[in-house]
Amino acid sequence: MGIKKLIHGVSPTMINVLNIVNKVAATDANVLITGENGTGKELIALEIHNLSKRAGEMMVSVDVGSITETLFESELFGHVKGAFTDAREDRKGKFELASNGTLFLDEIGNLPLQSQSKLLNALQGRKIVRVGSNREIPVDIRLVCATNCDLPAMVSEGRFREDLLYRINTIIIDVPPLRDRVDDIPILANFFLKEFCRKYDREPKKINTHAFEKLANYDWPGNVRELQHSIEKAVIMSDSTVLLPSDFEFRAPSRSLHQQEFTLEEIELKAIRDCLKRHGNNLSVVAATLGITRQTLYNKLKKLNGR
Repeated sequence: MGIKKLIHGVSPTMINVLNIVNKVAATDANVLITGENGTGKELIALEIHNLSKRAGEMMVSVDVGSITETLFESELFGHVKGAFTDAREDRKGKFELASNGTLFLDEIGNLPLQSQSKLLNALQGRKIVRVGSNREIPVDIRLVCATNCDLPAMVSEGRFREDLLYRINTIIIDVPPLRDRVDDIPILANFFLKEFCRKYDREPKKINTHAFEKLANYDWPGNVRELQHSIEKAVIMSDSTVLLPSDFEFRAPSRSLHQQEFTLEEIELKAIRDCLKRHGNNLSVVAATLGITRQTLYNKLKKLNGR
């Protein structure tokens, strides 16, 4: 499926994300991508890589949260033959494989403190040492990390190193949840619909107006990934060329239409509250995330404080 189409959006929050991606891609600045599960953080990372000067090289993805602490150094830094029982040959780690390209560290908030220290040393020196060796190997990587955790809160709790956080978050890109970008649902739904009809050799289908209303009024706790699975299931199960509301079953209650009847100002203030909470009241980051100036944010906060 096309990356650009999957992360395309017409909602203001997604347009702001894509603007940031376009600005930072040409640089080698470290990027931290935050957001809930299923929002497409890895796709954003891949788009940054594809738009960068390193696009002709590899982007190596690592789910650091799934690596056991005992294997962390071997996975990221490699090992030499005989370094441990199963080390039957020399092996490059992810840092070496990504050299001259992009290293994407997913779920970095799940990394144990001891491993965080080892990672920080490698990032500071841009050198690694394979397990069982004393030879330093220089590496040239573009670092992109992602997490669904509140890293500043983890720093306050002593669960994440502050110096590592500063090292990885030169630029922060906060990917909005699907419930905050309702305008993008028809675009994504139609894209998935076309792709799955082709994949499963089904005749072209459409989604009727009432079904679109149902999709728009659902909270999407699983975000874009859940929408993708919902469309896929509907394509497989429906015998009709028109998908109806009954073709979509959700694992959580939908919002009622009454709950959706907010004024534009109320929606805006709610977005500011949520963004302040996510970013620990950091006004500069909040303003950048919302795509407004600090002065505009100050003016809106005055209204917020008056409520």
